[in-house]
Amino acid sequence: MIPALLAALALTAGADPCALVDPLPQPDPAAARLYREVGDTERAAGAREPALAAYREALRRDGRDDAARAAFDALCRAEPHRRDPFQDGLTLMQAGDPRAAIGRFEEARAAGPDPSAALLEGICQYSLGDDRAAAPLLREAEAAPVHRDVARYYRGLAALRQGSGPEAAALFDAAAVNPNLERLASDLARIAHRDGKLVLSVLGESGWDSNVSLASEGGLGPSAAADGTWGATAGALYRPLGQAGPYLRASGFLHQQLQLGSYDFGGLDGAAGWQLGQGGRAVLAEYDFGYRTFGGSSFLSFHRLLASGWTTAAGVTWGATYVARIESYADGWSPFTGLLQRGEARATFSLGERTLVGLAYGAGHDSTRQQVLDFTEHGPSALLRVAAAPRMRVGLEAGLTLRSYGAFDPALSARRGDTYLDASAFAEYDLSSHFFARLSLAGRKAFSNVPAFDYAKLAPSLGIGWIAGL
Repeated sequence: MIPALLAALALTAGADPCALVDPLPQPDPAAARLYREVGDTERAAGAREPALAAYREALRRDGRDDAARAAFDALCRAEPHRRDPFQDGLTLMQAGDPRAAIGRFEEARAAGPDPSAALLEGICQYSLGDDRAAAPLLREAEAAPVHRDVARYYRGLAALRQGSGPEAAALFDAAAVNPNLERLASDLARIAHRDGKLVLSVLGESGWDSNVSLASEGGLGPSAAADGTWGATAGALYRPLGQAGPYLRASGFLHQQLQLGSYDFGGLDGAAGWQLGQGGRAVLAEYDFGYRTFGGSSFLSFHRLLASGWTTAAGVTWGATYVARIESYADGWSPFTGLLQRGEARATFSLGERTLVGLAYGAGHDSTRQQVLDFTEHGPSALLRVAAAPRMRVGLEAGLTLRSYGAFDPALSARRGDTYLDASAFAEYDLSSHFFARLSLAGRKAFSNVPAFDYAKLAPSLGIGWIAGL
């Protein structure tokens, strides 16, 4: 999206720049003054079409702006100049052809320094993913006061994409002094403060679980299977080349019960991966080694291989992921040892500027040492993410899983089949650039043809987290 100050340079292809201006119902003199200043700068540089566009916007926002009216009328009375390379590039850019527009902006800059052409050419290079070519152009535009904030905004986007979180945060903070960029740049500055080549995070939580043991008689209210919980999670992600390239990841967690200590859970993970591409199109592969404890004793170790890819077309990001996990359970759980595989296809799209929707369908199979423990499962899921306020995010997820087991189990006198309904919700609020509060609620209802495996559980929690990019 081109911010408001840049939009003042744009004209709709084929429109009459001197047509009657229709003012907005509510005047905005402050915004009109900003557009008039853009018009004055472009007029002084001899760029008639961008100047007319800026004066039109000034008059739309305040029809009583006499200075903008006089300049607009003077340009319209003057003989129009021949359509120049800058205007041709602008038309191509608006038509969605940034590659062709670059050539026109280069032609415009060949006649002499042109900060406006440099800005738009830099934005085109950024949109094509060429941050190296965009950098000197955006720096050239930044030297012109009228373009300084927009140039810093796009330099921040490029730095964020390259994994330079601290640099991006500084640029967004600087751009946020412009009232037309304040909200967007401030939001991105908080993201940038939490991104970088090295990202560290910690989350502490406390809550309650209505059915720790997944007992069939356990419900949503207090019972013998209910207990309070507390937990902590810590993680580190290192990407020496930014989003695209190799990365290392490490994490650990503890999930402790206040009374039912035999259900305490913990784990460590270490992973290495490589991502090719970034933004709207990329693939990655990852290896992860994990270790888990249960009730204070060794429970599970595994080797996991993951492959994932995504591409964006017509406003929808299409993706697929495959995971294979070679599991080795400790004594007492060893019959579950085997290979767990799962695949998922998903589609993610935006509804407006602040709402994200995702739809997915997954399937998996677990091959164990005992056929009665093998299972195959599949089902749909959906998610909703909303930036409810500048510092607040809320989300909902729901899924349905149908699971069938591999063989008749004599101990159960049945071939087991389960259905799971899962739902979760969360709200996060940014307390500062690095700290946030998180409120979450997760629930499950399990149905089974073996009544002992019917259960329900509800688990609310409240936490404080810290994250920083270096």
